[in-house]
Amino acid sequence: MHSKYFPPAQYVPPIPEPTPVPHTKSEKKGKEKVTTIEVLNPKAAEPSTSGAPTAEPEVEDEEGLPELTPSLEAFSKIRLGDYQKSFEFIQQHRDVYVPGASDALLVAAFTAEGDGKSKYAKQCVHQSLLIQYCEKLGRDGVGVFFKK
Repeated sequence: MHSKYFPPAQYVPPIPEPTPVPHTKSEKKGKEKVTTIEVLNPKAAEPSTSGAPTAEPEVEDEEGLPELTPSLEAFSKIRLGDYQKSFEFIQQHRDVYVPGASDALLVAAFTAEGDGKSKYAKQCVHQSLLIQYCEKLGRDGVGVFFKK
């Protein structure tokens, strides 16, 4: 059945199955495949020539982590989405808007989540991000952020 709207079907040959391509020449010849690992710093992987055992890198312990100040703790308890209260709090407590404050809030969030306090952890992350956004906006980032 063909009409002016449906042209006659044309024969399309089937697509042949692809043949696998060998990945290395050794597969063709039956040789043993050797895997080498390339590293960025090959001298770091070599053993020390001094004969002294190499020390394992120390894992950062809790002493190096930023801690919540009383002002940051009060800031972290502000309800999610209460931007007016956050803005007023930052204006009254400039020690909240200092380097390391957002990191301290994230550490508190991690600790709270580990203790099963997910609502408080979410508040800490929210307030940390709020501070980070203000910092990214430049010198008057707090004013610019809360104006919008």
